[in-house]
Amino acid sequence: MTSRQFWTRWLLVVLWVLFGYSLLLVFGGPFAGRLFAAFGFGPSGPADTTAVREYLNLPYMVLGAVLAGWTLMMISVVCGPLQDGSPWAVPVLIRSLSLWFVLDTTMSVVLGHPTHALFNVPIAAALALPLARLRSRGSGCGAE
Repeated sequence: MTSRQFWTRWLLVVLWVLFGYSLLLVFGGPFAGRLFAAFGFGPSGPADTTAVREYLNLPYMVLGAVLAGWTLMMISVVCGPLQDGSPWAVPVLIRSLSLWFVLDTTMSVVLGHPTHALFNVPIAAALALPLARLRSRGSGCGAE
């Protein structure tokens, strides 16, 4: 296996894991709410009522749906244009990842949810590392 194949597979594994997580948010119902609470960004104190938890299923499901679309698009770019050697593929993936990370992490910190901001770091790192390696080695999805 070449280095490019290794980094592409790494990227795809991370993306498929994120895709699975996104579907869990959409279809997991109350489990998704408990998962978010475990990560430290569910309702707390007086706001932690049954009605609030039930309402939060909607934003969790919407978040999951958006995340599913984003990750499926990234998977499609990796296995399509990136594999075909299109020079725009890696920079587009890097821009998309960077925009998500900056906006989501900054918003989390500004709104007082540092746990959520920290949750973003391993995800960003797991995606940024293979993208940086693929960028430095040129485009490709292991087709050599």
